[in-house]
Parts: sequence; structure tokens; C-alpha cells
Amino acid sequence: MKNPRYQNGKSGILKREERMKRKFLLIAMAAALLFSACGSSEKTAASGESGTVKAEESRAEAESKSEEGSKTEAAEESGSGETEKGSYPEAERTLSTGDQPESAVITWAQGMSGNVLVSIAKAEGYFDEVGLTVNEVPLDDGQLEAVTTGQVDIASNSGTWTPIKMIMAGNDMAVIGGHMLTGCMPVIAKEGTEYNGPESFLGKKVGDTISRYALFHELLEEGHDLKKEITFVDGLSSEDAIQAVLKGEVDYATIGTGTMYQVLNTKGIKIVTYCSDVTPNYSCCRMVARDSWVKKNPTTVKLLNEALIRAQDYFQNHREETVQLMMKQLNTKQEYVEAYLLNEHYRINPDTLKNVVFDNYYYMKAVGGLENVDPSVKLEDRIYNDLYKQALDEAQKKWGSEDPDFYESAQKFYEKYNTDVKESSMPK
Repeated sequence: MKNPRYQNGKSGILKREERMKRKFLLIAMAAALLFSACGSSEKTAASGESGTVKAEESRAEAESKSEEGSKTEAAEESGSGETEKGSYPEAERTLSTGDQPESAVITWAQGMSGNVLVSIAKAEGYFDEVGLTVNEVPLDDGQLEAVTTGQVDIASNSGTWTPIKMIMAGNDMAVIGGHMLTGCMPVIAKEGTEYNGPESFLGKKVGDTISRYALFHELLEEGHDLKKEITFVDGLSSEDAIQAVLKGEVDYATIGTGTMYQVLNTKGIKIVTYCSDVTPNYSCCRMVARDSWVKKNPTTVKLLNEALIRAQDYFQNHREETVQLMMKQLNTKQEYVEAYLLNEHYRINPDTLKNVVFDNYYYMKAVGGLENVDPSVKLEDRIYNDLYKQALDEAQKKWGSEDPDFYESAQKFYEKYNTDVKESSMPK
């Protein structure tokens, strides 16, 4: 299918001759979207980790109403170049890299379920080999705010929605890679509930928000008005969502990766689907850093990804051994780690996944997920897939002989999910 340009209540695929008509509609809709899309509706689902991104939007909330309205109207009226092209634009830049990192020490925000690739790279000495030291700071809530304020250099457990939103609002942030390609994120309901695909959410109360691209983008493409046809119950932690299902306060709820053990050990509920069943490779969590930091440290970013790519290879071949590593890293019991790490839906990949980030972005525009838009920002300029590709090529040269099939597969994966193929990245 061609890259979707979504619109509330209509088909997600618009022909070129409809663009001018849509432009006028967007102007009229802008004010309504600003009020209906902001507030508590983003407190939970923006995080692919545990549903708790609570501090990420303080800057946007601090901006004046007038500035927010004028910027958003300007951005919607003009339309972004990438949307008009109906493809996945590439940044026009050249960042030179070398063999030695500009910054040898990196501070990383550690989420509740950790980052298994970081743990592997540290334990196996992969960071040492490329001249890096990575220090992790336990931090689940407020990861992205910590990045923009310089408390940490990198975060990787805060979803895709909120990083995009902050980037497009002009925050000093960029995507430099990935973490969870798909999280181990089940949708639960009471035992005995019938589920027949995303259409089952229509007319129901769902413990989630409209930001859950993985679950709801197909319904939008089919022409459903999500805000009218689904009652979203937001502001729930994963633990609260489980209780809400048991009490009948919601019909379905989406649960974060770090709560998988509790889901498996709670009577009266069942898993009806996973986010990755509805949308494979949907981009659960992106690896982000300050854009200004990336520009000053391109070699550091490249070398970091080299080590993480090698760690991905290790993970795929030593998944069960990694359980023990994460138990020690997180200081938790084996059953907790096994509940998500050995689940087939927990898929780790450091790839930037540029095209899918854009798919998420198009969806966000359609449902009013962008606020205080800075019209000078181009999303493609904030996704450093070029540095990731350099890292992949270098990693293959250095360690490709260790596992040729893995590196060939990684190259094909990169081409599929990062090049301007003028087709939607998302498999149907």
C-alpha cells in the first residue's frame, strides 16, 4: 500500500488531487485538535516501557496558548514536505566520523526493564572494544526530560510518540537508533471476552490512549473516527489497568513490558492479543539523544551503535543466558525477567527504523497528536539513520565473519525500514 496520509473519519490514502481540499479542512480542524488531543490522554500510552511518561511534556505545557496555536496552524496550513511527497525523505547532511569517540563516556537512562543490548555490550566488553564507557542511571519516569536537560545523554525506554512530539515542538532531541522493535505489550481483557481483531475495540472502553499507533492505525485507515467510536480511559498505570479490567471499568487494556510477570500471574484476565500481532515491527521504543550532542559526537554515536549491533547478534544466539545477566542488572528474580525477555513479542533491534517513525508521525498528525509545532523542524533532520548505516557497515567489516547470516539480515532490514521506497513500511 502507498504511504498513508491519514485523515480523521476518512480513508488514510489520499490522492494528490485532494491535497488542496484537505489543506483547507486542516485549517478548520486545527483548533479543535489542539483541545481534544492535549492533556491526560498522553500520560500512559506514549511510553512503550511501562506506560509512565509523565514529565516529558513540561516544555510544551509551559508555552503560551497563542504561540502554540500560531505554530500549529502554520505547520498544518503549509503541510510538511514529507507528507506532501508521500514518501520517507532523507536528511540533507554529511557528518564525518572517525575511529575515536569525541566523548568516551556516555550517561544512559535505565528504564524499568533495562536495555538488554547495553547490558550485553558491557558484559561482553563490546563497548570497551570501541573505546566507550556507558554509565547507566536508573530512571523510568521523565527519561526524555532528563535527555533535554542534560542529566543523561541517551534514553531508550520512552516509546516513539513522545520523542516525535518533542522533536516537532522544537526540543533539542533526535533519534539515533532503537531499542525495542516491539515490546512485550499484551492487550488484556476479562476471561471469557471475545476478541476479533482491532474492530473489537469499537464501542468499548479501552485502558489506553489514542497514541497507541500499533493498535489503532488500521482502524483509522479504514475510516473510523477513533475519538467517537472508542472510549479511551487514560492516566492508568499498567497495574491500575489490570485492576480496571478485573472490576469491569474498562473492557480492554494495554499493558507495558515491565508488567508482563504480573499479567501472567493474575487470575481473571486473559491476553487477547499483543501490539505486535496487530502491527509487526511498529517501533516500540526509539533510542534518543540531544540533537546538539549528536552533532558534536557523530563518531561516538556510530561506535555506540556498532557495539549495540554486535550485542543484538549475541542476544539472538544467547537469549536464555541473557536472562541471568538481566537478573543481576535489575536486581530482580528470574521469573520476572523470563516473563518478557523470553516472550516472542519482545524483539530488540538498534536500527533507527526511519520509515516506521514516519508512519507513526503521519498517524500523529491525523489524530491531533502534535502540539506547539515548530514549522522550521524537519523530522528527517532529526533521525540519524545515516550514522546507524555507517555503524552497520563497520560492524559487518569487523565482526561479520562471526555470524554472516545475521549481518546480511541486518543490512536487508535496514534497507526495508530506512530507505525511501515510496511504500508503507508496515506489513499488512
